Amino acid sequence: MFLSNPGKCDGSGNCVDACPTDAIKLVDGKVVSCITCGKCEGVCPNKAIYENKFGGYVVDRTKCNLCGMCMNVCPVDVITVKDGKIMGMCSNCGVCVPACPNDARMPGPSKTVQPENKMASRVNVGTVHEDCIECGRCAYFCPSNSIKFSYIEPGVCTKCDLCIDVCPRDAIGPIEEGGAYQVDMAKCALCYKCLIECPNDAITAKHLQLEINQPEYDVENDTRMIACIDCELCADACPTDALQVVNKRVRFDVDLCTLCGNENGEAACASDFAQAPCTNACPQGVLEFVPDSKITLEGVCVVCGGCITECKYDARKFMSSTWNGEIGPQCLKCGICAEVCPKDAITVDDNGVTVNFDECVLCEKCAMHCPVSAIPKTTPLKMKIASGYSMINNKLCIGCGRCVDACIFKAISADDEGNLTINHDTCIYCGACKTACPARAIKIQREFEAQI
Repeated sequence: MFLSNPGKCDGSGNCVDACPTDAIKLVDGKVVSCITCGKCEGVCPNKAIYENKFGGYVVDRTKCNLCGMCMNVCPVDVITVKDGKIMGMCSNCGVCVPACPNDARMPGPSKTVQPENKMASRVNVGTVHEDCIECGRCAYFCPSNSIKFSYIEPGVCTKCDLCIDVCPRDAIGPIEEGGAYQVDMAKCALCYKCLIECPNDAITAKHLQLEINQPEYDVENDTRMIACIDCELCADACPTDALQVVNKRVRFDVDLCTLCGNENGEAACASDFAQAPCTNACPQGVLEFVPDSKITLEGVCVVCGGCITECKYDARKFMSSTWNGEIGPQCLKCGICAEVCPKDAITVDDNGVTVNFDECVLCEKCAMHCPVSAIPKTTPLKMKIASGYSMINNKLCIGCGRCVDACIFKAISADDEGNLTINHDTCIYCGACKTACPARAIKIQREFEAQI
């Protein structure tokens, strides 16, 4: 609901002309407008009137049959029929505010609920990516397979140092600092311990000579490590408490897991492993079912600290991550963060992005999906919009122009008939227009692909 300040309003009618839904009228030189009381929605027999996310009301003209029930109950008598359409309901689009030269139009008072917490926080075993060389050593020592790498070429050296650890003669290492690892055959006892223990099968033996195969790609720059961040979303998603939080740590009870053959004979929580609620809830994608494993479910960090001890570069350590809700100035207000948030902790409106810290668990899904990287994150995982589809239903469009203003890519414009259309050559399917639209006239579908 938007109000008029009687002391500032001069009755010029600029707001009346600007309102796309004819929700404002002049009576005896004074502005009268829709008060968004909702009575029209309550009496509509066709459910053609609905409250939008801005607190205003919009008519779905595909359902409206012009019965006039809404006109009969309107307490301020602003609902009318014009050109075969029901008009007069305020959608709270706000177009009237800048139209008034006297600043007489303003939004009505609202009461927001303030969360108790001032920021979100999470303690977990994390990675200082600036120090990590992506050697894979931490993954080899992780007992729960909660650490994974985007790509490690089989059969090549990643400098994990396991060969150095097991060599009894100190015969393995780089000839020069930072160089490739080689075997000094003058020192080598040919015990083959390095060949046996190499987790990536990078060492080969031929005619009493050991060689370490070198990668043809840049391991440090072309590989990225992801790991469980202990956000506990998997435990939230598990319907049988097979995954539960014990002493602030996620633990797996295989006897309670219905996908692993529940001892109580309960129905499975999903038709197959790929549809399991826990694996689909994991924002990092490291949680997975391994049918041949004795415990079946792998990927949950058990916080044993083994990766911290074994990391030669101090890149793995206990970390405390916090977020005070700060959003970068490049934010599009596209609303993707609110769409993907599993805790419904994020809302997007004209004022920007608001975070309910009582609900936020710092899973970083919002940051990973943000198309312009406006939200900070600790993981290198990025979800990029790979493809999509967008359209404007002009039967629902009220012509407020909010979508045009919201699109920084200038992908929305009017055609020769005055209908708004989307240029798919410039649209990136971010959804900023959909978030701004008060009439639910814009549809967006998008496909994401993971990048590390």
